[in-house]
Amino acid sequence: MPDWLNRFFDELWTILVDSGIWLILGFAMAGVVHALVPMGWIRRQLGGRGIVPIAKASALGLPMPLCSCSVIPVAASLRAAGAGKGASAAFTISTPQTGEESIPLTWALFGPVFALVRPVIAIVTAFTAGILIDVLVPDESPKRERGGNGAGDAPCCSSEPATGSSCGAHEGQSDEPRRSLGGRLLEALNYGFVTLPADLAPWLISGLVLAALIAAAVPAGWIGEHLGSGVVPMLLVLVVGVPLYICATSSTPLAFALVAAGLSPGAALVLLLAGPATNTATMAWVIKDLGARALVIYLGVIAAVALAAGLAFDAFFAGMVTLASGEGHHEHVVGVLAPIGAASLIVLLIAAVIVRVMPKIKGGRHRHADACCDHAS
Repeated sequence: MPDWLNRFFDELWTILVDSGIWLILGFAMAGVVHALVPMGWIRRQLGGRGIVPIAKASALGLPMPLCSCSVIPVAASLRAAGAGKGASAAFTISTPQTGEESIPLTWALFGPVFALVRPVIAIVTAFTAGILIDVLVPDESPKRERGGNGAGDAPCCSSEPATGSSCGAHEGQSDEPRRSLGGRLLEALNYGFVTLPADLAPWLISGLVLAALIAAAVPAGWIGEHLGSGVVPMLLVLVVGVPLYICATSSTPLAFALVAAGLSPGAALVLLLAGPATNTATMAWVIKDLGARALVIYLGVIAAVALAAGLAFDAFFAGMVTLASGEGHHEHVVGVLAPIGAASLIVLLIAAVIVRVMPKIKGGRHRHADACCDHAS
């Protein structure tokens, strides 16, 4: 086997060992939140204009198990249900920037300081954008649609979501009769370990593979030596990250590999803040439901706060970042749990790919059978 391929698999296994158990924990937390937090309650919290609903939207977005794809129909539903433009924008920013699965993963790869700063800056970004949009953009009350969620033709995933995808999964969740504890537990397990992994599998696998490729191909310190530090690499990361779809979870190992190769922690923070909250589908929805002026504010605030946070982090907290070393039993995961977590994550991702692909295969078979029947008749 070529040396570079050996290095790639070594780096991939190291990243899986460092992150596996934390991702498993994050998926479990996401399932619990999904099962316990009804969408109808969220709608009531975010209705109207002003500081209070914007502050609630900024905070409530953090624990929601939605990526930058699946947050769009939920945000459109909130908007149609009466949420103001500022609150809708705040929810759309804070939700994909962090999540239950990404926060413990960030802790595992970067240490506690970086993991705690990330959601705090996400709230600051969302609140600032929400307030400015609320003040500067006229808010025409959206028409509520009877019997619907108001999502209309809001853009969603760039590719067809998996069966049971979290893309819009919360729309049907309302103030239904109380379910049994066992029912909620099954719902949490199904969402946390079936639906959400199937939704994230392509992006998470891509992020892990790309991170291993960078770690294997780019020598430690190379990026710092060739790009330097300060605002230049941050601007480069910002320009690359804004139009792309990168979710909070898959971008975390990618940022880790870049920091290991010499990128400053502040520049990595810029990537983790700006990338998940912006992509072409999100920008299309913002223009459609909130307006062009709101989009300018939306992107401007995300970029400005991310750059300011990145510069401040490098100035005051860079020395507190503790990258996972991949040695011994790993500083952040103790004992035999690390390889068990890695193996469990591999199994979970394989199952997620199967869940995602099988409906398409079955659909193709059904279409072929229908064509045969039509021909026979």
